[in-house]
Amino acid sequence: MAYIEKRKSGYRVQVRRRGAPSLSRTFDLKADAESWGREMERELQRGNVEALRNDASRITVEAIAERFEVSELPKRRSASARMYFNAARKRFGAYALGNVRSVDVAKWRDDLLGSGLSAQSIIHHLNSLSSLFTYATRELSIPLPAGHPVRSIRKPTLPPPRDRRLQAGEFEALLRSARQPGAATGLPEIIILAVETSARLSELLALRWKDIDLDERIAVVRGARGEQTKNGDPYRIVALSQAAVTALRALPRRIDGQVFTWKTVSGFESIWRRCLARARRQHAKELEASKRKPEPDFLADLRFHDLRHEATSRLFEKDLGIMEVASMTGHKSLAMLKRYTHVEAKRLAAKLG
Repeated sequence: MAYIEKRKSGYRVQVRRRGAPSLSRTFDLKADAESWGREMERELQRGNVEALRNDASRITVEAIAERFEVSELPKRRSASARMYFNAARKRFGAYALGNVRSVDVAKWRDDLLGSGLSAQSIIHHLNSLSSLFTYATRELSIPLPAGHPVRSIRKPTLPPPRDRRLQAGEFEALLRSARQPGAATGLPEIIILAVETSARLSELLALRWKDIDLDERIAVVRGARGEQTKNGDPYRIVALSQAAVTALRALPRRIDGQVFTWKTVSGFESIWRRCLARARRQHAKELEASKRKPEPDFLADLRFHDLRHEATSRLFEKDLGIMEVASMTGHKSLAMLKRYTHVEAKRLAAKLG
């Protein structure tokens, strides 16, 4: 039954029914209060409790984010996961959950595209926002009257996966550049380890001497700042080749226990770019001195992460099995492992006979 009471703020109507939540709202006009009361009574008779509660219109995205941050975000321990989560929270925190429309999410996607972010980064942002709505519906039982606003929009198209491998002479040129006077300590060693272990840059920077056994030739690889690796495992154990062991033995021991000096990926990237530029200049001088034609593709568009692709391909070329390679790289699916694998056709031809 609906009860209407005249107050200073207006006409307050309250609808009560045994076994159902009490509902109330205040209107400026009595006619509006009576109309709303009759509508709610009809919904109660139909048993449409979720429509009556209308949690999606009363709870903000910020309130959901606060609960998500406590219960779900700690399971995603990477720094990038928190960065994407904070970006979604900042953009939509003030919205009521049910007021976020697909057009609002599409506008955010377009703004991210306009800021110069990559397609993959934008997809991570959208997935982070999507997880908030999924958490609200599955864990908190809050229905979304207009549907999930992220699932219905078009996501950016990812570019084809990179298959860049080292060309003849590029690895040697990188090492010569890394060993030049004035180059950063540990630079040649981290390049060698990247090719020999297939570890990601963040994993190499997180290496600690206590996790390395040079006699047994194994190392425990962890994620950035000792957190989970990218695939969600707390760590993985990789075998060390003789070249990797030699590189590690050449490094000085640091007081803080870290293997390398650099703390972050971004801090290392500037060192890497200078190493590349120096290697290209040296190679150009060698070509000029020997009166050979310039090689514009030499070391062009090479990223440090391409060394992981090179390492994975080399593992297959050493006739290691899929599971053996996966134990080194940390990939959990053949589809993901295939993206990094580019075995030379001439080696396959030799095997075919």
